[in-house]
Amino acid sequence: MVAFPTETVFGIGAALDHPRAIRRIFKIKGRPANKPLQVLVSSMEQAKELGKFTRKAKDHAQRKWPGPTLIVPRTGKVPKLVTGGSPKVGLRMPDHRTVLELIKRCGPIVATSANRSGERPALSANKVKKDLPGLDYVLAGKVRSGRPSKVIDLTRGAKVLRS
Repeated sequence: MVAFPTETVFGIGAALDHPRAIRRIFKIKGRPANKPLQVLVSSMEQAKELGKFTRKAKDHAQRKWPGPTLIVPRTGKVPKLVTGGSPKVGLRMPDHRTVLELIKRCGPIVATSANRSGERPALSANKVKKDLPGLDYVLAGKVRSGRPSKVIDLTRGAKVLRS
C-alpha cells in the first residue's frame, strides 16, 4: 500500500488486483467495510473496463477529466470489496503527474484520502507518515488544492454528491 500526492489531497491506495492490500486500506483508516473506495485510472480505456458508461457519462468524462470522481455502474472487474457491495463504482482520473505515472505502471489503483476515517485529509508526506503508520511507501510531492475531489453520480442524470 502506498501514499501519494494528487492535485487535491494525499491519497492512499493499492492495486485493484491486490485484495489483501485493499483490505489493509480499510483497516489502517478505520473505515467501515460498507463505505466504498474509488478507483483511480489514467485513461478512458481503463475507465471503460471498470465502469459502464452511457453516452452522457462518457461525454461528461471527456469534458471533466482529469478531475472529479464520476460514479457509474461497475463492471465485474471491480470487486465488491471496493464498492462496499454497491453496484456502482467511483472512478477518477487525477491531474497529477506522480499518481498518473503510478497508475500507468501498476494499473488502476483503489484509493481514498490519506487520513483516519472522519479526520481531515493529509496535505503532506510528513503528515501521512505521522497519521498512518504501517504504509509500505509514502511518495514525496505536493498537493495543489487541499480539497477532496468533486463527486458526481452519473447513474441517474448528473447529481453532485460533493462539490
